[in-house]
Amino acid sequence: MIVREVVTPTKRQLTVTVPDAMIGKPLEVTIREKSAKDSRSKKKTIAELKAELEGLTVNMEGYRFDRDEANDYD
Repeated sequence: MIVREVVTPTKRQLTVTVPDAMIGKPLEVTIREKSAKDSRSKKKTIAELKAELEGLTVNMEGYRFDRDEANDYD
């Protein structure tokens, strides 16, 4: 089980509530500053998304699904 929570502390000490399922188990606590890059508030344009996915997409032009071929288990 993973619990992730982003908080902005207002003082030096921070209290963490542990789920019942994790009581008595070893836990790892990591504290790091959240950078502006981590923020996902900026919406991307279609052009920006296409640029990110360049090389990860498959050109399906000319492909035609053949049901008989797909169901041929021999």
